[in-house]
Amino acid sequence: MTGPDCAVKLLVNMQSRRGAASLPAAVKALAAAGLPVTPLPVQEPHSAEVILRAEVARGAPLVIVGGGDGTLSHAAGVLAQTITALGILPLGTGNTFARSVGVPLDLSGAVRIIVEGETAAVDVGMLNGRPFLNSVALGLSAEIARSLTPSLKRRLGLLAWPVVGTRVLRRHHALDLTLTSPEGTLRLHTHQLLVANGRYVAGPLRAAPHASVADRQLDVLVFGKGRLVSLLQAGTLWTLGRPVLEFSAPQVTVQTRGGARWVSVDGEVTACTTLKLSVDAAALHVRVPVGFDARRA
Repeated sequence: MTGPDCAVKLLVNMQSRRGAASLPAAVKALAAAGLPVTPLPVQEPHSAEVILRAEVARGAPLVIVGGGDGTLSHAAGVLAQTITALGILPLGTGNTFARSVGVPLDLSGAVRIIVEGETAAVDVGMLNGRPFLNSVALGLSAEIARSLTPSLKRRLGLLAWPVVGTRVLRRHHALDLTLTSPEGTLRLHTHQLLVANGRYVAGPLRAAPHASVADRQLDVLVFGKGRLVSLLQAGTLWTLGRPVLEFSAPQVTVQTRGGARWVSVDGEVTACTTLKLSVDAAALHVRVPVGFDARRA
């Protein structure tokens, strides 16, 4: 069968940092590479889910999604445990998941991977039944994510984080948390907890040297011990490549003390008291570079 109903669907979040500007060029580049598509602009991640479910129902081998990490996380929630592969056009601010699976951040490079690459199965993280691709964070970074605005992210890109962070830091207080995993129970008084699924978190920053979207593990990182100076020391060491990894585990439960706390899930903020985190191993099929090994990237 041929025709528009069977063409590969290209969903682009027009509210992502480069979505509106990139859609015409993406359609042209894909056609030039031999892959005509049906472009479907959407205004926010949720509106893409109906289209994606229809593609899964008809057994589509591929859908292409353009947007940031939030858009891709919502897509993963529909595509996980299906035969439909995800082609990525990284059009957001950090494009963290694209980095973790080796997809170039430029449009032509991403199109090349979609057309000429191969399909690999990667892990999807789960938070209280909600999928995530990169990380779940409590503490300072969640408060920063809550304070970011779309206009500021478009204008400053990754620089928006330190700009907002300096303001948030003045009012930030440490968290009291209890972590339970196969490794045991850990009580923490800390400014920042990060649970990573992939190699990268927050754009180009690496979670830990051996973190991977294909290792069936979550990597738990703790920044600081309740004093701001320890937070700054841990953050500085981390950016220099010295990880603050506490442990890796296939599942972990985090209990906050003192009420619900803000939690950033791939950059989208919600409030939680109990966080049940796990791995849906090899659940999502993604177009990646030929020969790419997510466990060693």
